[in-house]
Amino acid sequence: MKKSSYLVLGLFSVFLLAGCGSTEGKENSASSSTSPVSSTSSSSTSQTTSSTSVSSTSETTTSTSQSSATTEESTSQPANVASKGVLLNDAQRNQINLAFLNWASQRAAIGNMAVSEWFFDHGAAGRGDWYANTPDGQVQVQNNNLPGKSAFPIRAIGGCIFYTAKDGGIGRQELFADSFAANYSVKLDHTKPVSKYLLGDNGVVYELKTGNGMPVSTNTGFGEYADDGSQGSYTPDLNFQVSEDQAAQEKLKELIQSY
Repeated sequence: MKKSSYLVLGLFSVFLLAGCGSTEGKENSASSSTSPVSSTSSSSTSQTTSSTSVSSTSETTTSTSQSSATTEESTSQPANVASKGVLLNDAQRNQINLAFLNWASQRAAIGNMAVSEWFFDHGAAGRGDWYANTPDGQVQVQNNNLPGKSAFPIRAIGGCIFYTAKDGGIGRQELFADSFAANYSVKLDHTKPVSKYLLGDNGVVYELKTGNGMPVSTNTGFGEYADDGSQGSYTPDLNFQVSEDQAAQEKLKELIQSY
């Protein structure tokens, strides 16, 4: 009887050990099968990150290249700009300029000065548009369609020049004398103050003060675009400023409002 009990107990122990060995094998197998999955996932993530980085860099490089090309294009060819001025035809411009000149002649006479409409001229030159620099942007003074009206925020209605005449004349005077080459030297005294007024179609009077010993001519303060319509190298030698003459500012606005 005791031998049978020992036999049964021995067989139970064998079965129990066999079961433990089987469980340990399964755990090792499961642990072994999990590792490759983790490795594959890590490799996939690395490839995705690399692909995204290369794609992003490529797109950034392309965008930068396109931006540089756009900048280069805008530098070589002036872009269209929004107009700051009113729409006037040539006849209206002439009428406003003449009315302003008549008003200016009275002001000049009061100050014992002369005034003339010959504020700008260039003689023989290139084919580009002529312009002046102001704090509000370039003002087109003469349109030759290179680059054309749409490239300027402001266009000149006209202008005039206040000066002291060598012959003592006051009020409105004829400044042109004999030839363009003689220019201002015949009638204008450049040792005294000289002011060029530029009337913008934005309703602002711009002024360039010279004289007082500084030589001045009809193209002083003006530049010209190149024959291909690009900015070119012939730029204004002096810049116009917003005139402090409030009476002139009010007069120009009044004249423009009538149109």
